[in-house]
Amino acid sequence: MSTKKIVLYALSTCPACKKTAKLLEDMGEEFDKIYVDILDSGEQWLISKEVKKHNPDNTYPTLVISEVIVGFDAVRIKEAIGK
Repeated sequence: MSTKKIVLYALSTCPACKKTAKLLEDMGEEFDKIYVDILDSGEQWLISKEVKKHNPDNTYPTLVISEVIVGFDAVRIKEAIGK
């Protein structure tokens, strides 16, 4: 398990977001998963601003592991975590 803080910004209906979460779970990683689309409008606005800091295109999934990974990229995710 990584000691790095892992945050997954996702949409509840996004297949790539679900694949990213499953990969992290299969790797035994603890992570914060934030479904942006099911937040109330005020929280959604705030989190969207946070996502844009890491990913100016504001696309999902956006995975932050001491680096930003946009989209599903198993190789980069494993490398970032150190596995």
